[in-house]
Amino acid sequence: MRLRSLAVTATTAALSMFMLSACGSVGGSSGSGSGTAGAAPKPKNVSEVKIGFAQRQMDAPYYAAMESMAQDMAKKQGFKLLFQNASGDAVTQLNQVQTMLSQGVDALVVNAISPETERTQLTQAANQVPVLFVDTSIADVGVTAVQSDNKEIGRLSGAITAKRFKKGDTIKVAILNGGPNDEIVGPNRQAGFLQGLKDAGVNYEVVASTSATYTQEQAVPATESMLAAHPDIDLVLGLNDAMSLGALSVVRKQNNTDILVAAAADGQKEALAEISKGGCKGQYVSTGLNSPALAAEKVFQLAVALATGKQDPKTVEKVSLTKAAGIGCDNVAEYYDPKSVF
Repeated sequence: MRLRSLAVTATTAALSMFMLSACGSVGGSSGSGSGTAGAAPKPKNVSEVKIGFAQRQMDAPYYAAMESMAQDMAKKQGFKLLFQNASGDAVTQLNQVQTMLSQGVDALVVNAISPETERTQLTQAANQVPVLFVDTSIADVGVTAVQSDNKEIGRLSGAITAKRFKKGDTIKVAILNGGPNDEIVGPNRQAGFLQGLKDAGVNYEVVASTSATYTQEQAVPATESMLAAHPDIDLVLGLNDAMSLGALSVVRKQNNTDILVAAAADGQKEALAEISKGGCKGQYVSTGLNSPALAAEKVFQLAVALATGKQDPKTVEKVSLTKAAGIGCDNVAEYYDPKSVF
């Protein structure tokens, strides 16, 4: 208990230091309560612009692809990209944000780790420069959020998976989730997928749910544990493709051809390859389109426009949703590109 108390105290202290530092930097800023920078930046050439990118983690291909695309855009357009990887830790991300602010970024793109933990501090940051969220946002903070309609993507994937079962069936589902910091994205994906099953007349019982923090590596032991406890599972659902691919490797290693695997979202090329190869009787059934290319392109276009002064923050939509689609054997050819980054 003492160790836990010390950890909580350290986290609280780190958050307080960030807040004091941010408040000191803001000074007399006229930012609004919504956390949008109060004064429009002076016009700049794109070559003079610095964009900060605070990424939540890099151990899943989706996040790595987004960083790669941001670097390509910076090289082609001529702006300077300052990149930070928080490795899944909210306090680390807040410290990195403060570092990038001190380095004079003109706009900041954030993939938030823990929205409620970070709300106050990122509101302070948004009073200094335009803050744009990508993938995971904080409601009513910053200029805009570019993200997926995670519940709808999950629902579309669930509807495809439901076709592999009979209407009226009750199936046992094991879920690989994003962990305790996954407060919005994962729960919405899960709710959507399960709704897709239900809407199609397939009943379900969630018999296990284990954290694998969106990584293929952690999904392997997590799946092994769930199958050991529940060998009669019908479906393993990963809330992204990386976790589902980890689950697939486990059931194949165990020579289990009865368990189906699906993902609520992402459209990772390795998953699409499995769907394509397996066809409509394959073990990897479905996923949902959550394109890092679409998200990165949109959010960095907006960040540059705001940083150069070419766009007024008041004219930017508060939320931009990327295309939602379910991907299964019938339409995988529309989305699978073996040469894509993701």
